[in-house]
Amino acid sequence: MRRTSLAAALAVAALSAAACSGSDAVLFTNSMLAANAAVDPPIMRAVDGIPGWKRQGSPERFNKEALYGYIDGGAELVLQYGFRELSVFKFKPAAAASKELVLEIYRMASDEEAFGLYSTKLEGGEAGWPGIRSDNWITAGQASLVKGEFMVNILAPECTDREIGEFAAGLEKKVPGRGTARPNGLERLPLEGMILSSGRYIIGPLAAQNESPFLEGDFWGFAGFDTGGSATRAYSAKYGAIPAVSKLAVVELRKGIDGRALDDGVLAYFNEYLQDVRREGGRLEGRNQAGRWFLYEREGALAALVLGDPDRGAATARLGSVFSRATLST
Repeated sequence: MRRTSLAAALAVAALSAAACSGSDAVLFTNSMLAANAAVDPPIMRAVDGIPGWKRQGSPERFNKEALYGYIDGGAELVLQYGFRELSVFKFKPAAAASKELVLEIYRMASDEEAFGLYSTKLEGGEAGWPGIRSDNWITAGQASLVKGEFMVNILAPECTDREIGEFAAGLEKKVPGRGTARPNGLERLPLEGMILSSGRYIIGPLAAQNESPFLEGDFWGFAGFDTGGSATRAYSAKYGAIPAVSKLAVVELRKGIDGRALDDGVLAYFNEYLQDVRREGGRLEGRNQAGRWFLYEREGALAALVLGDPDRGAATARLGSVFSRATLST
């Protein structure tokens, strides 16, 4: 169906161009080609010319409905980040035909949503490959990068880090876009004490649930983002150093959220999971069995949670920093 409509569009373009003269025809035809490329960009159809690598056959392509058949149990999370299409390629290195590399290119609805999906895999401290400007990481047997509206996974358990890194560097030049677009909300997270490469953009109830049990519950309002609605979104990062690592989540609440119901819902979770739960001014706090501190505070449409900090003073200061930064930005 797509090929038929595309051919028809090109035929109309040719007839229209014939009716024009000189540069007018060229401009019209070029604009049609650009429009077709936007609908079905070349990067989703073929990836060639990466030094030392040869593509094996045509890509497999998956739309929203077919994604469930490719990702076992993980499709819903990807869909909530604005998934549009996936292309899967296979490559072999020229020097070692016995090895295989699988390349997954996810095309998302926006640059920020592509970063969001990429960020769900970040644990903090990941190392990138030298020379790749877009956000990226590489570890044994795999790598990932995000550029423009495309999130890329590389799966190559038989390949060395160098082989994977050099492949990623060659690929990054071919991916459309102007680098990585991080959502502005990440700036709400204080930089002091943050573990590098740990910032996440949280969209949808599944990502929120995966981030922390304290972000479960309909009262947060995470549902609805994937349908284009105005939904709650959040940003998180890790702080400290192993083994004393904690997490901070800053939540931008969707319009119309019942603040009292939200506060009551969080209090119920604190009472269920924590001990010594109490209020200190406008701040809710409690400890788990290991003695780690959990704090919650909300001011209007902005809420924040400190999750598992061993130092109550540091946790309180970090929470306060979120709201002081919010005041300075308004």
